[in-house]
Amino acid sequence: MSVPDSARNLVDQQPIVALATAAPDGTPNVAPIFWKLWYDDSTLLLLDNYMKTTKANIKSTGTASVSVWNAESGEAYQLKGTAEYLSEGLHMDAAVAHMDKEKPGTRPKGVVVLRIAQIYVQTPGENAGEPLE
Repeated sequence: MSVPDSARNLVDQQPIVALATAAPDGTPNVAPIFWKLWYDDSTLLLLDNYMKTTKANIKSTGTASVSVWNAESGEAYQLKGTAEYLSEGLHMDAAVAHMDKEKPGTRPKGVVVLRIAQIYVQTPGENAGEPLE
């Protein structure tokens, strides 16, 4: 699924997004993510500096969700999809380059590769909870 510019731009503009996962037994987990970048029009990279539970959940379930919002405008989206945790390869190379560009000399421990399959409107109003089309 190609992520529309409105959702991509909101992810880019907000300093922190919420990354939600669940353990195999259903126990929920959410983590604030600062380091993020778009790999392509449907793949979001979320860089790992301190992930423990999030990393374990992704390795167990292979799914995740990101919630992003603008508190002033109310615009908000939830992006759901398959997730993979990597510590090497092309996605990791992109994550390392991004972090090094923004904060030279730093390096993520790994990267969550979120391949967006569904997007839902979370903006208050009659379309809240509806798929974004």
